[in-house]
Formats: sequence, structure tokens, C-alpha cells
Amino acid sequence: MEKPLILIVDDERNYADEITTVISETERYATATAYSAMEALEYLKNNKIMFGLGGNRVRVIVLDIKMPGMDGLQFLEKVRKEYGPDIGIIMLTAWEDEEKWEKATNGFVINYITKPYERDNLIGTIDRFCQGLKEEGKLVLETFEKHIEKRETGFKKDQG
Repeated sequence: MEKPLILIVDDERNYADEITTVISETERYATATAYSAMEALEYLKNNKIMFGLGGNRVRVIVLDIKMPGMDGLQFLEKVRKEYGPDIGIIMLTAWEDEEKWEKATNGFVINYITKPYERDNLIGTIDRFCQGLKEEGKLVLETFEKHIEKRETGFKKDQG
């Protein structure tokens, strides 16, 4: 059986490579790394499932927000328009303000994790999504609830 494919998208090469290694070390997932949103879009395009089945080989995208050219939130919007909600998207970013949370939750992300990240939180989210896509709605709801809690307790200022 083919391992679920996880795409890491971050322009900070060392950070992207570290995340790729952390995910690969579980031995449960295949990984690919893109260092820009445009590179990631090309990768998604090349991994469409053909023969009328629809969908994409990529199951989860771990996505940074702050990237040159197309940022992560613009990428998220484009992926949702072109591929729908079937690909789980985890925002993994140093940016944590209300506007970014709002855009991410509107894009039905399955988690919004701030850097520095906790390995167990990242891997746990991927595990939960890949073990049962029916739980996607639950992960999206949990992320939305975290957003509401952040709104009530206050957001950190942008960290860049």
C-alpha cells in the first residue's frame, strides 16, 4: 500500500528540510518539499490522480504563510478553488494575528500551528487526518474553535 504523501511548503529551506525529515522519520508518510508556492502548485498539478478518479496524490500540505511571490494564504485560497477540501492543510507559521487566523480558518485548514512547533502536534494532526478523512470536518472545527479562543484571549503580534 502506498504511503500518504505529505507536501511541505516553506521558502526557508532549512526549516522546510527539517520538517520533511521529522515527518519522514515516522516511516508512515512519503514526503515532498517545495520552497515556494509556485513550485508547490506545479507539484500538485503533476500529482493529480487521473483516469476520472479526481483528487490528488498529496494528502496533506504543511504550509508557511510568509513567502515571497505568492504567500501561504493566497496559495491556500488557490488550492481550495482548484482542488477542493480533500487535501488537508496545516498552517505552520510564525504569523499569528487575527486576520491570518481568519483567512486560514475560512480556508478550512485542519490545524494552525505556530513556530517553533511541537513535533507531536504536527505529527498528531497528520496522523488523525490520514487515518480517517471523515474526521477532516472535526479537525477543521477544532481549528475554528482555537481561532475563537484566540480571538477572546488576544493574539500575539506578527513575528515575521
